Amino acid sequence: MDSTFGAVCEAAAAAWNVPALAAGSSVAGRVETAAVGCAAEMRFLVASVTKPFTANLALGLLDPEEPSGVWAPGVRVRHLLSHTSGYDCECGDLARFGESDGALAALAAELPSVRRLVGAGEAWSYANSGYWLAGFLAAERAGLPFEEALVERVIRPAGLEATTFGEPALAGTGPDANAGPYPRARRPSGGLVSNVPDLLRFGNWQLASPAAARLRVVHGKPAGGVYGLGLHGERIGGIDVWGHTGSYGGFQSSLLLVPERDAVFAGLTNSGRGKHALREVENAFFERVIGERRRVPSTVELPRAALESFVGVYANSDGESRVSLSAGGRLSVTIDGAEHAARAIGKRKFQIIDGDRADDLFDFPLEGFGRFASRLSERVR
Repeated sequence: MDSTFGAVCEAAAAAWNVPALAAGSSVAGRVETAAVGCAAEMRFLVASVTKPFTANLALGLLDPEEPSGVWAPGVRVRHLLSHTSGYDCECGDLARFGESDGALAALAAELPSVRRLVGAGEAWSYANSGYWLAGFLAAERAGLPFEEALVERVIRPAGLEATTFGEPALAGTGPDANAGPYPRARRPSGGLVSNVPDLLRFGNWQLASPAAARLRVVHGKPAGGVYGLGLHGERIGGIDVWGHTGSYGGFQSSLLLVPERDAVFAGLTNSGRGKHALREVENAFFERVIGERRRVPSTVELPRAALESFVGVYANSDGESRVSLSAGGRLSVTIDGAEHAARAIGKRKFQIIDGDRADDLFDFPLEGFGRFASRLSERVR
């Protein structure tokens, strides 16, 4: 990263009204950090950046081909870690399971009630539920609570100093901010608190570990890029980039690995709009280590009849999403009660162009199903 890194972080935080942003890079062992509104060592909730931690734990204890033992016989550990189990994402408010060592086991006992949308491997659909089950299975195999197993087999070996399941050092902000504690039963999918230096250490540990390369083998195809086992993959300037984002309770985060460049990026914010600020900082990182920014996909013109075929209401455990078509031929999607305009970037793929979900993708991977906010929804009308 060059000397403009701090200025990029300041401009991005200001543009998106992010109170605190910390970011850093490690390129061939050279570490640089910057922060706005906080110290570079500030501890944030990293949310779903926890998933590659859980994937490392599970792959160290379980065979990827093992059956889940809870869901349909064809569902394997690899399906849980790659979001290809075919099961819905959520299981209600997990705070009901309390904060005892038995919270995750109590949740696992209820996971058979999670709705099965499609068969294993039929479609990629983001499923926190799969990570709760993988975390439970790994903890059972280790003979320890999930948190202790993760410390023993991942956090301590990676040399991390600030990564825990404690409370972040600052509060999340925005409409989705949540002042309550992160539910213990959810922890395998997103409960870690960490800082930029630790995430850079974790990323370098991943790059140095031959076993961790298994996380970067493609198992599923989201609307954009590919997905391995706990890591999302994309290509930028012909170079493979792997990583994960996180979003929960007014925090948004990012971890990126560029194996061909021996490079790692980490970005943390305490804002529900943080992903937009981080995207600008990520592009500065990509320009430095790859020589290119993320490509903006071209618009595809689709006939009105094709657009009309997607109109309808789609539902999953998170609620309903509505796809509409205006008299002028503009497709829009309503997610979480907010309507957003969209443009086609493929025959069945669209990009949101306004609001806090700008740049998010949605698509229609199977007949009768749409995929919104990365989660499969069945068409109900």
